[in-house]
Parts: sequence; C-alpha cells; structure tokens
Amino acid sequence: MKKGIHDVPFLDCWSIERFLEKAAISGYEGVELNLHEGEGYLQLNQPLSEVSAIAETAEGFGLELPTLSTGLHNHYALTSENRDLRKRGEDIALHMIEIATEIGAKVIQVVPGTVSRDTPYEQAYERAQESLTLLASEAAAAGVIIAVENVCNKFLPSPMEYARFLNEINHPAIKAYFDSGNAMVTGHPEHFINAIGDQIVAMHVKDYRYASGDFVAPLSGDAEWPGIMNALSEAKMDGYLISTPPKYTYCPDRLIEGASADLTALLNLVGVAKVG
Repeated sequence: MKKGIHDVPFLDCWSIERFLEKAAISGYEGVELNLHEGEGYLQLNQPLSEVSAIAETAEGFGLELPTLSTGLHNHYALTSENRDLRKRGEDIALHMIEIATEIGAKVIQVVPGTVSRDTPYEQAYERAQESLTLLASEAAAAGVIIAVENVCNKFLPSPMEYARFLNEINHPAIKAYFDSGNAMVTGHPEHFINAIGDQIVAMHVKDYRYASGDFVAPLSGDAEWPGIMNALSEAKMDGYLISTPPKYTYCPDRLIEGASADLTALLNLVGVAKVG
C-alpha cells in the first residue's frame, strides 16, 4: 500500500506547484487531484495541455498521480430520473478517463449515485448499473479502472449490497474505491473490506466519531484501525491510501505533514492485534 493525499484542503492556500512540492517533502508517494466545475487545480474545461503540465510538475517532484476524483457525480447523478443530468454525469466520467490517460492515473473515482425520497430505489440501482456498464468499455480501452465509492447518500449502504452491485456488473474495469469513514456511517469498515476486499483498488482514509457524527482525521475517531489495516492486508490491497483530512483554517503545512504521519502509523498497524 502506498501513501497519498487529495488536494481539496489546500486549494485555497497553495498553488498547484506548492501543493505538489509540499506533498513530496512530506513523504507522500502520490497525490489525488479532484475535478471541479470552475474552481480547483483541475477543472472541467481546462485544456489538456495544462493538465499535462501538472503531470510533468508532479513527476519532477517524484510524485505519481494514481487516482482522479470528483464530487460532481453527487449532482450529475448516474441514478437521476432526469436523463440530461444522467448523461452529463456519464460525460464527466468519460472526460475523467481522458484526463486520467493524460496524467497517467490508473483509477478514477465515481460516486455510483444518489437516492432521494422521490427516486424509486430499484430504478436508481438499474440506472447506475446501466451507466457504469456503458462507461466500462471506454475505461477498459483506455487502460483505466472506474472505482465505485461507497458514499453516505442512501445508496448501497451495506457491505453485501455494495458487493452485489459490483459483482452483477462483473466487468474488469469496474472496481471499488473504499471509504473507511463513510463505511462507519452505515456499517463497519471491516465488514465492507471482507465483502469487497479483492476489488478494492484505492481507499479514501478518514475516521468518524459516533458521538458527534463528525468525520475526523484517522486515529482521532472511533475506527478500529488494526482490524481495518489487517483486513486490507489480507485482501492483498496494494493500491493507494489517499488521506482526506478535514481542512485546517491555518497552518496547512502542519496538516499535510500530520496526515502523512497518520498514514505511516496506520501502515505500521498491519500485523498488530486488535486491542481488547
């Protein structure tokens, strides 16, 4: 498993060059860029020449760009009853595949869908699988994996359903992007890993505090990390652990350095027995 961090907490305080430099200095092997509409280091309408320049800068610092992420599928949902919104979500995923090819990323993260009170669940499930199956052939042709993430949006909330969803698609270009904190909201991370372990290609690393209902940095919440890390090891997960820490108002240097130290501590828990 390798150490990475996503760019979101640093968008307002550092240039992309500064972020990449600080990530390299802090001991990360790679960083995850997030695709935005009209903001951020990576934007939907950005020329591919600029995207390629970012990849060259990262390479100059000895960093990989292994994964590409976005929050846009929360709005342009693949489960939407609005065909135009759904088509927009598919087009964004196709563009992510194109960007991934440009920067050398092997994985793109896709939120499989959202479910509102007015959306029949069975229809949402079918729409998401239909869109992902359509996208899978494009991803495979580009040598990119679409990694479906478990998100707290009332869709695929349980380990068995998440696993069934992926197994029914049954395509080598459709895998799992596991989020430890999100799993704690709807279940237990270890249960998810046991259900989908051999399909996890990357993991968003965060913790969750049950009493307050807040996402927090790893090791500061209620996650049972020895169990999680050993489950990942047993599943032979060899992809990136991407830290997604809460943003600091001040001192971003401390945040990026501390998140790196947290990931190192988690990796050192492999082989450590559960307490109690």
